[in-house]
Amino acid sequence: MIEPPEKSSAPRRSRWWSLAVASLATLIVTADSGQLSIAMPLIIKDLHADLSLASWIALVYALVTASLYLPCGRLSDVLGVGKLFLAGFVLYSLSAFAAGMAAAPAQMIFFRATQAAGSALIMANNFALITALFPREERGRAMGIAGGTVSALGYTLGPVLGGLLTHSLGWRANFYLSGSLAIIGFIAARRLLPTESFKPTQEKKTPFDITGAITFAAGISLLLFSLALAQKESWREPAVSLTALIAVAALSVFIRLEKRATFPLLDLKIFRSAAFTLGNIARWFSFITMSVSNLLMPFFLQLALGLDPLRAGLLVAPTPFAMALLAPVTGWLSERFSPERLCAIGLAVNGAALVLLALLQTDATAFEVAAGLALLGIGMGIFQTPNNNLLMSSVPRHRLGIGSSVLSIVRSLGYSVGATLAAAIVGYFLVMATGDASLQTLGSAPGAVGDTPALAAFLRGYRWAYLIAAATAFIGAAVSLWATADTKN
Repeated sequence: MIEPPEKSSAPRRSRWWSLAVASLATLIVTADSGQLSIAMPLIIKDLHADLSLASWIALVYALVTASLYLPCGRLSDVLGVGKLFLAGFVLYSLSAFAAGMAAAPAQMIFFRATQAAGSALIMANNFALITALFPREERGRAMGIAGGTVSALGYTLGPVLGGLLTHSLGWRANFYLSGSLAIIGFIAARRLLPTESFKPTQEKKTPFDITGAITFAAGISLLLFSLALAQKESWREPAVSLTALIAVAALSVFIRLEKRATFPLLDLKIFRSAAFTLGNIARWFSFITMSVSNLLMPFFLQLALGLDPLRAGLLVAPTPFAMALLAPVTGWLSERFSPERLCAIGLAVNGAALVLLALLQTDATAFEVAAGLALLGIGMGIFQTPNNNLLMSSVPRHRLGIGSSVLSIVRSLGYSVGATLAAAIVGYFLVMATGDASLQTLGSAPGAVGDTPALAAFLRGYRWAYLIAAATAFIGAAVSLWATADTKN
């Protein structure tokens, strides 16, 4: 069993001011995606682009962040979390301002990629900062605030801010706001983070594993790219399979190199902890289930129930709202009770909510939908903060950056796999009924609404996807209980 990090020497007031910096970083990054999604139609129009620009912006952001999480985590162990935070704020701010001044699609994609690099420097180290500064008896509440409440608030406020700014000042204002907030974050980090956060967590300087960083970036990027292709094309296409195989080969080479390296990018010893390994498996399952719902619920609300985008957006709000309310509470509970059992309860509730949502019919009321989505948020609220606390408390202090980055990678992989799974299941039923598997064009396809074969096929795929997601959540609950039993032994 890996020993948990030692108690922080940072004064109490300094710790909570540092939490404000981490929370601001989380708010900036989580609100960004919502702002951009609302502004995207005008961005495409002003830059004389087509819908592929939106896909490339989303894809390049996902590929860059996933590729850099692990190297950034390693660098924070070598250089200090505070230094990486400052660098992240600077790069994010400059890139946001540059993206706001972009005059062509290629410029937008490039600056969005560098903005993603800044995001990786910040988010890969958020949990590491909190774990390093907060003692065990306060860590759950701190993670609940920064990783739960503020994160849910960002995802909720993002579309609202995006709509207001785009309507009143134009789409470029969204990037200028993000850049300005990052400047505030830099100033706050420079003034409020304690001195110890700018020091390495390792006793001596060690070489950086460049070969490991390259092979990991290649493997994880190709894996996510293959999953993105599978969502837009058929997962049976040769290009998808070939890309996935190359990705697996690259990651296999990476693991082999890490086993032999004297100073590895990823210290595989952290996976000797059952709490860390099984907790990450449960975490992966949880984000798969959330991704399925995030992708399919807007289609269900607008196609099956006939709601407009505004009402559909309001109706999905109970999920992040419930998560925001519960996160600090479950963080406090994880300091006093077994976090593994809380994780199991959360995923069990998550599974029950997914079953209820799978049973919704085309005559479902707004209350029935909101109740199911609120229950889903309650389940994730019970699960997420105890899971974060459990995982980071099982990582040795000199590996906090790596541990934090692994959490971010697992989240990205969970979201990608869940979206691919949902698209593949619904696409299968659509092909059987209409010959067209495209989930992206379902909303604009002729005859896609009303009592049609396309809608009936979508509903069958929707129900199967939600039921499979529910089964995944229940398996995750069992894994969490398994971790509890293993820890006792």
